[in-house]
Amino acid sequence: MRKLLLSTAMLALVMSANAGAQELRVGLSTHITNMDPQDQTGNNGAPMLYQIYDTLIERDSFSNPLTFKPGLATEWKLVEPTVWELKLRENVKMHDGTTMDADDVAFSLNRMILEKDPEFAAAWGRWFYNFEKVEVVDPLTVRIHTLRAEPNFETLISARSAGITSKEHYEKLGFEDAALSPVGTGPYKVTEFVPRDLAVMERYDDYWGEKAPFEKIEFKHVEEVASRVTGLVNGEFDLVTNIPPDQESAVQADGINTMGVTWPMFHVWIIAQNTPPTDNPLVRKALRLCTDRQAMVDGLWGGKAHVPLAHQFEEYGAPYFIEGLELIKFDPEEGKRLLAEAGYNGEPVLAQFPRSYYLYGDLAAQVIQQQWAECGVKLELQEVDEIDYERMNVRAWSNPMYYPDPMGAMDTHWSDKSWVSSRGPLWSPSHPEWKTTYEEARYSTDPEVRKDAYRKLLDLAEIESGWILLYEPHELYGMRDGLSFEIPVAQRPYVLPLRAGEVTIGENY
Repeated sequence: MRKLLLSTAMLALVMSANAGAQELRVGLSTHITNMDPQDQTGNNGAPMLYQIYDTLIERDSFSNPLTFKPGLATEWKLVEPTVWELKLRENVKMHDGTTMDADDVAFSLNRMILEKDPEFAAAWGRWFYNFEKVEVVDPLTVRIHTLRAEPNFETLISARSAGITSKEHYEKLGFEDAALSPVGTGPYKVTEFVPRDLAVMERYDDYWGEKAPFEKIEFKHVEEVASRVTGLVNGEFDLVTNIPPDQESAVQADGINTMGVTWPMFHVWIIAQNTPPTDNPLVRKALRLCTDRQAMVDGLWGGKAHVPLAHQFEEYGAPYFIEGLELIKFDPEEGKRLLAEAGYNGEPVLAQFPRSYYLYGDLAAQVIQQQWAECGVKLELQEVDEIDYERMNVRAWSNPMYYPDPMGAMDTHWSDKSWVSSRGPLWSPSHPEWKTTYEEARYSTDPEVRKDAYRKLLDLAEIESGWILLYEPHELYGMRDGLSFEIPVAQRPYVLPLRAGEVTIGENY
């Protein structure tokens, strides 16, 4: 399992009597355009949405394998093979002062599950495509229907994209305005929000659970690494995120600590299967073979990032993590041979990637450009605000592990319902065994059947060659002395554990 570079306290409670009055100023590398829980599914929303919204069933953030606990539902049971009944917690006050009930639950989830609004297509395709509807039984009871038996029901319904918001709030303001003034039931309430720039939250005194440890949190967008480091050292911030390993010495100062983590997440290049010349599987496979991941890890990350050998993470644990599996190769000579066999004649391959979103994403692209040139591939790079899916051959993305299970990284990106399949489609496996094998890996309740099916999927994925897994990034948090927390292994990468019982605030903070 991965190790943190800084030893921190395990699940410590607030240490000082005055800790509840503390403020926290956070410098983030990216920010979001709105705060709707069903609309925002990216890495950039993870640190903030976790503080605002509760789910019906919650995860123990620090448990692996997953364990679940009551959230906005106090109990739940399977009443039919495809029907779950959940009893809601009484007298839960929402941030707009209304009391949460079954109508709020049905509104929040059905607008995504029923596929009526494209705003929620990403969340539907990642987690809820096997859900049919939420039925209101009475004000404190809902039944959630699935299309087929759902072995991952608790896992999926505890994703933050299943966070509950206020029906009344959205009906009053409309989607755009309501999403800019979010209403949830979580321990922090948003008091100010400037899209892509600033979110200010205050402790919600009417929270149904244990009170939040911070009185106020500010999440500020600071795009440049140097500016985040300087802000921390100068006392402008108490916590900064997404610091590369080579900047650790710049962060080190009196009263400042660092904590490093290698995320269970691939930085990945998705290869379009519908645009020449990457519509040829031989070209796609050649591009993978011409990519030297170890050189990028050594040169960009000081050897601290992790080179993937297959689409799997150690965090899966037994029985799903397959020891010794090495499917990903670096073999430029074989890459050149495949390019010749494919009849590739130097046509441009266009790669597009979002501006300043992935740490070292621009530098990695330049390294790959040089590597592919040595194989005779002409790679054109474009840093853009909006991806042109009609023209691009490659786009930069990330493939996080949203929960510690093979489907936690595979199903969220590579199912036939995912955004990758709906765009173009960029990802459209043609192998005749892909669909049936995927069904076994996704829905079987037999662990050995699932493991064997997933192993076969990985072999089939090599044939399709629709992605290039670059590395699992290693990043640092920088923080004031007296502040510490553990990485929440049961949550998706970049969640900041700032709820009660999840963060330690020392007397010297």
